[in-house]
This record gives sequence, structure tokens and C-alpha cells, in this order.
Amino acid sequence: MGAGRSGGGARRAPAPFPPPALTRSLHRARALWRDMTGESAYERYLARHAREHPDHEPMSAREFWRARDRLAETSVSTGCC
Repeated sequence: MGAGRSGGGARRAPAPFPPPALTRSLHRARALWRDMTGESAYERYLARHAREHPDHEPMSAREFWRARDRLAETSVSTGCC
């Protein structure tokens, strides 16, 4: 007998690459990383602004980051009181 396949069984479709579970995990890890580093802050600001203040324009990304830096510099907290 030869070394080929035997029988006429149905072929299985190859598994998707990367597996969906891995893709979901990587998306969650990226979202967590962006939240921890503050990279997603402007996107969260835009979403909240659209919900709470739909009647006027949001700050541009540049204005947002400047305002955020200004706030961080002026509202220094020692963690007490």
C-alpha cells in the first residue's frame, strides 16, 4: 500500500489563525495597556463629551493634552488631606 491518505473522509477546514481566543486576549491586553499609560484618555474624553455636551465642540487633541498637563502641574497632591 502507498503512503497517501486512505479512505474518502471529509476534509476539515483549517483553524483560523490566530485563534479567536488569542485575538480577544490581545485586544484586552492592548486596551488595558492604553488605559494604564493614558493613551486612551482623549478617546474617553470625546465619548463622554458627546454624551454630556452634544451642543458644543470638544477640545482638539492638542488642547486636551495641554489642559491635562496644565491640570497635572497645578494640582499637585501629597496624598494627605
